[in-house]
Amino acid sequence: MKFPRFLCALSTSLLLTGLSPAQEGEDKIGTVDMSRLVMDYHKSKSTRETFATYQETIKGQDKVRLEKIKASAEEAKKMQQDADDPSLSGEKRDLLFRQASAKRDEAESLQKDRISWLKRKQSQLNEKATMDFGDIREELVLMVQAVGEEKGFNFIFDRSGASGTGVAVLVYTKDATDLTGILLERINKDAPVEKKDE
Repeated sequence: MKFPRFLCALSTSLLLTGLSPAQEGEDKIGTVDMSRLVMDYHKSKSTRETFATYQETIKGQDKVRLEKIKASAEEAKKMQQDADDPSLSGEKRDLLFRQASAKRDEAESLQKDRISWLKRKQSQLNEKATMDFGDIREELVLMVQAVGEEKGFNFIFDRSGASGTGVAVLVYTKDATDLTGILLERINKDAPVEKKDE
């Protein structure tokens, strides 16, 4: 028996609670907004702050690199201007032209290195973020499953789940209970108390 395509897509956003469907009566169905849970989880906030710090560090290091590039480019420009002085000997002018060319090459090389470095740093940051937020999502899924078992739900669907086209898979579920609020309270019950600025 083949399942309809929409059921196959739906399975990607379905969180099974580990309970077998009820043998009699209707299945108890719940929904949860996983995107909101991930966004509002206190661990997500601290993780985002950590990555913001990483970004600022990269910006600071990039600023130093840009200053070196700018300095080399300005030196090349100054040498080029000096070489245009008609009072200089041909030998001196040739030397200045060569030095200006070398400085321009240096600036171009530094810029290429900078771009390569930035791409590498951003790739590492993205990979780290994917792993860290993936761990958070897995932790939240376990919490959703625990609530499902505790409350006796047979299925819990992710309301924020999207298909390959970016359209939400779950657009309607009759008599489903939204567990997002309950879960938000539970996942943040141990959140550290934020210090108020005096």
